Amino acid sequence: MFQSGCNGFTRRDVLRLGAVGLSSLSLPAILKAEQAAKASGKETPRVKNVIFIWQQGGPPHQDTWDMKPEAPDSMRGEFKPIQTAMPGYTVCELMPLLAQQVKKLCIVRGVNHHIPDHNPASMFMLGSGNPPSQSMKFPSWSAVVKKETPEVLGLPTAVAIPSEPSEGPGAGFLGSAFQSFALQSDPNDKSFQVRAMTLPEGIDRERFDRRKALLRDSEKSFGELVERPDLLRSIDKNYRDAHEIILSPRTNKAFQIQEEPEKLRDRYGRTKLGQRLLLARRLIEADVRFVTINEPVGWDTHADNFKRLRTNLPIVDQSVSALIQDLSDRGLLDSTLVMMFGEFGRTPKINVQAGRDHWAQAMSIMLAGGGTPAGLVYGTTDRDGAFVTDKSHSPADFACTIYSLLGIDPHKQYATPSGQMVPIVNGGTPIKAVMG
Repeated sequence: MFQSGCNGFTRRDVLRLGAVGLSSLSLPAILKAEQAAKASGKETPRVKNVIFIWQQGGPPHQDTWDMKPEAPDSMRGEFKPIQTAMPGYTVCELMPLLAQQVKKLCIVRGVNHHIPDHNPASMFMLGSGNPPSQSMKFPSWSAVVKKETPEVLGLPTAVAIPSEPSEGPGAGFLGSAFQSFALQSDPNDKSFQVRAMTLPEGIDRERFDRRKALLRDSEKSFGELVERPDLLRSIDKNYRDAHEIILSPRTNKAFQIQEEPEKLRDRYGRTKLGQRLLLARRLIEADVRFVTINEPVGWDTHADNFKRLRTNLPIVDQSVSALIQDLSDRGLLDSTLVMMFGEFGRTPKINVQAGRDHWAQAMSIMLAGGGTPAGLVYGTTDRDGAFVTDKSHSPADFACTIYSLLGIDPHKQYATPSGQMVPIVNGGTPIKAVMG
């Protein structure tokens, strides 16, 4: 998201500055960009696109993917485990649809870290597996993908629905130009409209063209500056991106979620999460590379954990299972990685408010597609779900795994604004079992 004030400018602000580009997106443009990537010598990625479902707050692993029926009552909780399509593996009774899709999933239960606090833990898990730093914000997954992916005019490389995670690093030291295209609107609303997809009221194409010419002329003075600060470069880049996107027929069509059959919209669920995931699938079909879904239900269950999960989990079960099946039916799952997780897990012990508190020593990550091994449950925790007892991995290991699947060298170095060379991921090695 390209925000204003302390947080930068929104794309809405950028559009108010000026006009619109003339180019539209075409399949030849996409193919040309991909051919350019091959010509550069880059390894062909196993993952072409990513749909990332961010579960802000930290979902309880022992109430979802890592059930502990043998734990004491004070830890086990209210939910019963149910058998999945994979013999011997159980999940929460509130996830019957995902239970039947386990053979398409890869569940990673060994990633853990040491920060049980929302903001720094989010920086850790969203910031490419780098520990949070007072002096530097490491770029998010989507920012790195945007930097490493050849641009196609009129097509956003990375989209956030409705915005990037507020507690994450965003583009980090890469600068605001590498933020995702944030919709700032909800596809579940009847009046859903992507502001950057329409001309402002009272302004026709001719008037926009005049504004663009005026803006281009006014920029000449800035172009003479020897150094252009990040903010100015970002405004430059983002309004140009917005100009190209606004009249791209292919991109515009991708956002027309109302064109989907009513039956399919119902299958995903008429919920914020359901319609966000359906829109994500449409964007992936249009060749958007990275879609971040800010999951709306919230997982910070310090109180009434089980009551809240009785609402949350059926929504996740319906929506995510629909997405995975839909991608599979359309032949998109092999090239699209779906990943879903939060910043940490929750405490084994249930507190006096019938809730679970922050717990970073164990968590569960759901992956599907994108070359990950289907039907794999990787990593083990103890009887109480407190600590990893087998196949323990750091966030850096996980980040290296995802970047390797994307064909990106996780230890490639970028220059910070100060000129310091910093690797995308500091340390870590890919998890071989998850690489497939």
